[in-house]
Amino acid sequence: MIGVLHTWGRQLQFHPHLHFIVPGGGLQPDRLKWRSSRQPGWLLPQDAVAASLRSGMQEALRAAAPDLHATVPDSVWREGWWVHFQPAGSGENVVKYLARYVGRTAISDERILEADDDAVRFAYTDTHSGERRECTLSAEEFMRRYLQHVLPPGQPFRLRSRP
Repeated sequence: MIGVLHTWGRQLQFHPHLHFIVPGGGLQPDRLKWRSSRQPGWLLPQDAVAASLRSGMQEALRAAAPDLHATVPDSVWREGWWVHFQPAGSGENVVKYLARYVGRTAISDERILEADDDAVRFAYTDTHSGERRECTLSAEEFMRRYLQHVLPPGQPFRLRSRP
């Protein structure tokens, strides 16, 4: 499986979430043959995955950065986390979708419609209606939103794999 951290929403607001591509099956014990899941379109119970993700994130943050963990409100670890599963066929479209976020930033040049010293106007797609909309922010607010998605110095991107 592969995962991508995505920190922004369509209007550059802080909206941290993860996207994962998880195969719908796995190799048989002989590691030579593929075995699909028994129920196409369903892999794991969403509530159990959400609880496990929340617990794992808390443990990992506590171990890796105890001072940072101490700044996270307790309510974050008590409230439910939202998990959404969606069958993606071969996964090709999902890979294309996620590829846009891996090597790029929170907004592309094409979305910026107008910018000057006072304000920035940019286009976005409304999540609920699917319609193209525009957002105008003061230059200061635009930069604040944009910069919250830049990793601080010394925060390397790391891949972890399990055998």
